[in-house]
Amino acid sequence: MKSKIRKEVRERRVVHRPHIMEKDPTHNKNENLEKALAELKDALGEEWVSDAPSIRCGYARDQSFVPATYPHIVCLPASTEDVQAIYKIANEYLIDVMPYGTGISTVGLTIPPYGGILCDLRRMDKILEIDGENMFAVVEPGVNFLMLQAAAQQVGCRVLNPSTSATAGVISNHLFCNINTMASRYGFGMDSIIDVEAVLPTGEILTTGPASYGAVKGHVPGPGPDISAFFRYSFGTLGIVTKMTVRLYPEPKYHQQIFPAYEEDKLEVMAEALHMIAQDNLTLELAHLMNSFYGIFIGENNKEASKVAELMPRHNLLTIFGGATQEEADLKAEITQRILEEKFPMFDFLPKEALLDLTEENEFVNLDKWVKYFNVTVRVQRVRGSFMIGALIDKLGNMVGIEKMMRDVCTDQIGTTNDPLAPDDASTYLQPYHMGRAAYMEYDLYTNQADKDDLIRILIGYGRATGTAMGQGMAFAAGPAAIEKGIPMLDLATPAIRPNMVQFLDAFVKFKMTLDPNNISNRRWEYETGKMKKLWF
Repeated sequence: MKSKIRKEVRERRVVHRPHIMEKDPTHNKNENLEKALAELKDALGEEWVSDAPSIRCGYARDQSFVPATYPHIVCLPASTEDVQAIYKIANEYLIDVMPYGTGISTVGLTIPPYGGILCDLRRMDKILEIDGENMFAVVEPGVNFLMLQAAAQQVGCRVLNPSTSATAGVISNHLFCNINTMASRYGFGMDSIIDVEAVLPTGEILTTGPASYGAVKGHVPGPGPDISAFFRYSFGTLGIVTKMTVRLYPEPKYHQQIFPAYEEDKLEVMAEALHMIAQDNLTLELAHLMNSFYGIFIGENNKEASKVAELMPRHNLLTIFGGATQEEADLKAEITQRILEEKFPMFDFLPKEALLDLTEENEFVNLDKWVKYFNVTVRVQRVRGSFMIGALIDKLGNMVGIEKMMRDVCTDQIGTTNDPLAPDDASTYLQPYHMGRAAYMEYDLYTNQADKDDLIRILIGYGRATGTAMGQGMAFAAGPAAIEKGIPMLDLATPAIRPNMVQFLDAFVKFKMTLDPNNISNRRWEYETGKMKKLWF
């Protein structure tokens, strides 16, 4: 006779996940889930709706440290009309809805706090229109950067490549800011949103921007206010964007690159050089990258990432130039290098031959592939299994002292090792924005989800570092207002620590309650109390 206890243990991981996610729920009731499941299968087709644990477990976690939470039902709509049908059924039975683009989230944003319906949009993967002359594309949420970049290049254009996977969704990434190495010239991806079509939580369709009044897609929004920007950082709380028009940008025929590097750990020197180059506006792509960033871009695993980090100088400037002729691209690079040599004689300029030697000595590094990771495709290998992203906005000059304070508290909290990728050695990445008028600082810490002690150390260290930065006046770039509403004591703390957020939060709350009267779209907080039932990282 087989042991019942052993059978229970084997099954517990999937079968015994919590099915009821909150005390005395009014949403996601078992009897309503059964009815909703049947109606969803009728509306979308039985093969595109499932409540099987083997399906749901694939959506329960991501690369983040957020605990796994299973959706009750997974749906794969194929059209805007299918999304409308999902919301109609969800409203009737009070089932929460969580949108899911391509799933490349590292901060738990697509994990449903209370279960409900997971709306996987991967079947909506069409590039509906692409115009090289007016430089725009209309895409659905399943379109990733690899697909759009390939299509854009065929019409002589390119997209703004974020530092993420090539399989990341264009729509979700643009709504989540889209930090990219062309931001000094063209801004972040969220600045490239021309218009959207969204299914509101009521099932109604909202069209914004030029498309709402029949203007040419490449038109600048206006006259009057445009609410496209309100969907930035909304994370599905205001509905699901099913179409988006994004700007494309000219792709120079010729490129050149120089490799300024500085071995000493003096971030203030790099910040000054970065600001100067940004204001000259000769570069097509510009960013500061620490050696550890090169490791995670190039290395296929932890060992290779550590090796690359050890080989590269501590601080590096990514500088790519473009031109209609090779002479133009070369001249821009030559002028920039001459200015840097004069102003920063301590810099080394890594010759291409040295980088070729590096690639020959280490078979896993290919120089051509390396360059393409930055200016053609997008790819980041996240080392150690998971990472926590510190995304902060401020003036470049302010970042230097604050970054030092962040590193100090990280070492105090986490400790350190002699490894080239030490646990407290965050990857700092400085990205000028709009010719250096402001800048973005990424401060990434890596952790192993399977190691409880490592995870807790990194989590607390990350929290202290980010809190230190915000306490010094830096703004969190990832716009978390839509998901931080309702955190206990936040209503008391916000006026003191982030007074500029008070009016925005008030406006967001009114907007959310108007567009989503039943509070089903990525429900985070309760309308009756204004509080979260569950703390969410």
